[in-house]
Amino acid sequence: MQNASHRRAIRSAMASAAVRLDQHIGARLKRAMLALLAAWLAYFAIISMTARTLNKVTVPFIDVPLAMFLVAQGTAVIFIAALILMRAFARTRR
Repeated sequence: MQNASHRRAIRSAMASAAVRLDQHIGARLKRAMLALLAAWLAYFAIISMTARTLNKVTVPFIDVPLAMFLVAQGTAVIFIAALILMRAFARTRR
């Protein structure tokens, strides 16, 4: 009897520690993702404000307007940054 109640107490303590860890990592991940979203929105706001000027230049070899090329590159960079961020947080969770 005493052994079973001791095991329940240990499981309860471990579960509460896991919940606290998840909350801490979740808060850090949320802040990091919001910072990433803010950087992404700022980048695209700057590109969209200067799109007409940038579209006068075409990228050599692929004949694409510069604004469109920068948007595509920005999307790829932000996606890769999000993957790296998620991988880093997944490592801290283990």
